[in-house]
Amino acid sequence: LLDSEDKSLESAVVKVINPDEQCDGNLELQASSSLVVKEILQEAPELITQQLAYLLRGSILFKCMSLEADRITEQQEKILSILEEKFPDLPPREEIISVLQETQFNPQGVSIEEMMLKNLKEISDGEIKVAISSVYMTLEVR
Repeated sequence: LLDSEDKSLESAVVKVINPDEQCDGNLELQASSSLVVKEILQEAPELITQQLAYLLRGSILFKCMSLEADRITEQQEKILSILEEKFPDLPPREEIISVLQETQFNPQGVSIEEMMLKNLKEISDGEIKVAISSVYMTLEVR
């Protein structure tokens, strides 16, 4: 399951969460970050520290932000609410979304190759493999 450069970490893998297997076509849970948080909250909620909650919450908010106009599903809302209730000192969602939006379109310090690899998606029919990448940038009227 792991790339050759990560093989040394194989003994640390406790569980593999596959969105395709877990969701039964339900788009609400297809964001893997939501699946991971849901799993941790069910199996070992004591593992979630404030720092981890900050990271996981940011991941869910980023996924929601990059989909359909900041659409948060019912399941994601439930997970976010649990994290926010457990850690009331987390910054407001609007603040996190604002910072994410600001940095998403700011390529400063990032090479073209890094930008292309960041959103790389591969599609394969078994014989032909196609790589598709998207780059977000502002358009200027000249």
